[in-house]
Amino acid sequence: MYAETAVSPALSSIAPARHWTRDRLAEAGVTDGPQDTVILLVSELVTNAVAHADPPVILRVHVDEERTRVEVADGARQELPVVLDPPPTATGGRGVMFVDRLASRWGTTRNSGSKAVWFEVRHGDAPTS
Repeated sequence: MYAETAVSPALSSIAPARHWTRDRLAEAGVTDGPQDTVILLVSELVTNAVAHADPPVILRVHVDEERTRVEVADGARQELPVVLDPPPTATGGRGVMFVDRLASRWGTTRNSGSKAVWFEVRHGDAPTS
């Protein structure tokens, strides 16, 4: 299963992006631990894209028998994500760290005038409820 959708460049679009992803995963039969992990990481990548990048923001989900791959593309070619280690008192800065620790694999790709941050969750790797 492959699907993509445009995401409005506003913080109010994060919840609809999560719901859209949850619906796509349900259609593909992805449930429980893998679904929850993917939804959390989608929230982190979409938040970063709408808060720190330039439009357009495109959310892509590809599910096969072994894994779910998510990609969030945006118009900020130069700004690549960085894994931070914020102090416990910091109110942010943990999104890429979550992706780094919970995804089976993740990375970035650059195209002319845009970049994409992607992650994969292997269906057998995700924690179960």
